[in-house]
Amino acid sequence: MSDGTPERKGSAIRALVSFFTIKHFELVQADIDEMEKKFHLVPVVGMIYGLLALILLMAVTFMVENGDNGLWIIMVPAACMGLAYFGSRFLHFDGLTDFGDGTVVSGTREDHIRALKDTLVGAGGVGTAVAVVLISFCAYFTIPYAFILVAIPMSEVLLKVAMVFAAAYGEPSNGMAARQVSQTTKASAAKALVLGAVLSLILMALGCLIADYWLGADLTKFLEYGVLALVAGIIAASAMGVLVARKANRDFGFVNGDVLGATNELARPAVLIVMGAVLSLVPTIL
Repeated sequence: MSDGTPERKGSAIRALVSFFTIKHFELVQADIDEMEKKFHLVPVVGMIYGLLALILLMAVTFMVENGDNGLWIIMVPAACMGLAYFGSRFLHFDGLTDFGDGTVVSGTREDHIRALKDTLVGAGGVGTAVAVVLISFCAYFTIPYAFILVAIPMSEVLLKVAMVFAAAYGEPSNGMAARQVSQTTKASAAKALVLGAVLSLILMALGCLIADYWLGADLTKFLEYGVLALVAGIIAASAMGVLVARKANRDFGFVNGDVLGATNELARPAVLIVMGAVLSLVPTIL
């Protein structure tokens, strides 16, 4: 029986933030239902990480501009990856290790699923995690120094776009994230792409303004090259989401929460490297 208190309307954003960050909210079933129906809103969580990354990068840029030029070599990837891992409570990293175990093991589909769901991490999971972490760490150095305030915050949004594409192109399982995947359609992926682009443009504008103020570069060129990087990053994120979904469908027959988490981590180096490759082709603006 109801105690007379009106039921709170469900909030997809509230549930997404609670699931994918260290910020915990008391959720009701209506929140979960909304999140499952509106998973395309997850780039908003990426926006949060992007803003936090921008703050971290501002601190690093300040240190570089004040003489500690060698420090940024370690601080940029360490700070950004630490933010992502601790901020998500290693949720996506856990999915990556499970995905690695499940895809590396040989045998039938049942063997792949058994390895995916095994609570113990095997050699495939450890090897996959180590490889992805090392490649991700190096991928940050593909971003020219002038653009770290622009490209890196945007990449956090695009990782979430990749997750939506994985859900949209994946088959649902009968476990965790089943309804989330089943209710995420190709139209949802398109919505996530548009939302991700808009949020990335906001982060890009902030990064460009800060970079222009501190580094004294041409603001117009910052924006032009930032848009080129964004387009490249969107393509990379979307493609990675589809590729991981197809791999999961083939090996497991479905995309579950572990696969979505793995998509987030696998998309990071892909997005950064592609964006870095595009930005490395433009003339220096400093």
